[in-house]
Parts: sequence; C-alpha cells; structure tokens
Amino acid sequence: MERREMNQEILHAGEEFLRTLGVNSCDCDFSMLRQHLDKALAEHSIVSPPLHWEDEYIERLLSSGDTLLDLGCGHGELLVRLAKHHDFKCQGVERDMDAALSCIERGLPVCLMDLDKVLGNIQDQSFTYAVLERTLQTLQNPLDTLKEMLRVANYVVVSFPNFAHWSVRLSFALGGRMPITGSLPYHWYDTPNIHLCSVNDFLDWIATNKLHVCQAWAYLENEVVEFVEDSHNITAREALFVIESPFHVR
Repeated sequence: MERREMNQEILHAGEEFLRTLGVNSCDCDFSMLRQHLDKALAEHSIVSPPLHWEDEYIERLLSSGDTLLDLGCGHGELLVRLAKHHDFKCQGVERDMDAALSCIERGLPVCLMDLDKVLGNIQDQSFTYAVLERTLQTLQNPLDTLKEMLRVANYVVVSFPNFAHWSVRLSFALGGRMPITGSLPYHWYDTPNIHLCSVNDFLDWIATNKLHVCQAWAYLENEVVEFVEDSHNITAREALFVIESPFHVR
C-alpha cells in the first residue's frame, strides 16, 4: 500500500473515532485536513510566515500622538519601523541583554527587565496600545500579563502561532511527535513555547472576559486576511488581535 493511501486510511479511522466521541464540528473534520494538505502540496504553499508580518498591520492602527508599549520588543524592529513614519511616544521592554543593547544602539527607549515586572509599575491607561508580538506562548503567566496589558493600555495587540492549524494537527496525528512547523520551529526539549493555544482557545478567553475584538487578521499559507470567526481556527498559521480594554472610556 502506498504511503499516501495509508495516510488517508489513518485519517478516515481517526475521523470515525472522533465521531464515536461526539465530535461533530467541521473544525475537527479529518477530511478537511486532507483537503488542506492536498491543496498545499499542489500549490507548494507550505511556507513559514514572514518574520514580523504583523508590523504592517500594527502600523495602520496608529494616529499622531498615540503612545505604544512594545513588550518583548526584541531588537526593536517594530519600533524602528513606526518611528520613521509616525509622531508618537513609545517604550520597549526586553529581557535579553543583546537585544536590548541593539535597541539602545538604534536610539530606542528600552527597559531591560521581565515584562511582568515592568507592567506592575505602570499606571492605569498610560498607553494607547500595548503590543505583545509572538510572545504570549512563551510567558509563565500569560493571562496575568494580558490582564495587566488591558489595565495599562486602551488597546491590547496580540499575535501568536495557532496550535490548531491543520499542519500541526496532521503532524501530530500522523507523526506521533510534537509538531515542528514554520510557526513552531522547535523541538520539544528546546522550545521557548510553554503555553501554546489555538485561535478558538484565545476567543474563549475573550468571550469569558467580555472583551471586544476591534480588528483581527489571520496569516494563512501565503497571505494575510481579515479574521473571520469559525473559519480560521484550522487555516490560520498565526493570528493578530486588537482587543479593546474594558477600562477604556471613549
């Protein structure tokens, strides 16, 4: 039996097993996974998302006079991009010494400290935007950080890899090992990602806390599209959300 036929039989068996457990959502449909795989292979579209693809969309949010807190700012790529075209005040936070020094060399204001410690010293509503770009899944206490971000800023901007993407599901289902993908390029023993979540997990948190999604985007195989609920939990490699703080008074 060819490997492809064997994989299809495994997918079919897995789908039948899910049905016995009462899983009926199309989001868990193995035939849909197979369709995405066939399409990706045909179009040669299994690629890694571009580094910092979110920056363009974050830049669109800003207006003159806005203030921005970049948590886990790295080498300052986002802040440099924004400073070139916008009149605004910013503050970076980074715990890696080399990255923080790179920011200083670029003339960027940066605080060398764990972001959790910094947030506790910031007054309520001190910034227009608080940004957490591809860092949420690396935090020890992600929900505490999100709550603090909602306290110190009018809007919270968060991006993260989607652990429910079809390639992650197939990799785990067929390979039986922790997935290694373009968005999650680490082995289980050296990954900085300790609290992975799916798009639907994140939406559940938003709903539980009665927050409002102002804007959102999903990075698919080779393009960025506006996020559509109930459509992108399986297709988005990464997602970017802009959440309105419940403390924000218009």
